[in-house]
Amino acid sequence: MKKQLDIKPNKSLNHKQILLFLAITGGLIFFMGVRFVIVGAWPILIFGIVEFLILAFCTYLYFNFAKRREIIILNQEEIRIQKLKDQEMEDDQSYNIHWSRLKNNKDDLSIHYAGKKNAFAKFLSPHRRLKLKKIIERYKSRLS
Repeated sequence: MKKQLDIKPNKSLNHKQILLFLAITGGLIFFMGVRFVIVGAWPILIFGIVEFLILAFCTYLYFNFAKRREIIILNQEEIRIQKLKDQEMEDDQSYNIHWSRLKNNKDDLSIHYAGKKNAFAKFLSPHRRLKLKKIIERYKSRLS
């Protein structure tokens, strides 16, 4: 019996909604800045533009972070962890399911096998990581 778990970062808005948010925010900042320029307080427009550029840069970083995902494939003999970024395979590791050990760390979940450690599920919350660990251990115990 094969089981596949697809994990990815939380994302409450899709790409169109985020771009709409940026457009509305940029329009409001520009509108308020022009009103302050008319009154004579032109530095406020500069600060608004800088604030918008910081928001756009953080959105760009978020887009790159949201492209990451991990696929965990469990079968009778092995556990396979595939790390992907934007449909491109970054890392693909296989471990014997019976000889490997899972450990829930502070910031990630790690698998220990043959003296090596592979950290995964870094973007999950502690509660979700614990739940994922229980799912994998329950699958492992059914095989024994």
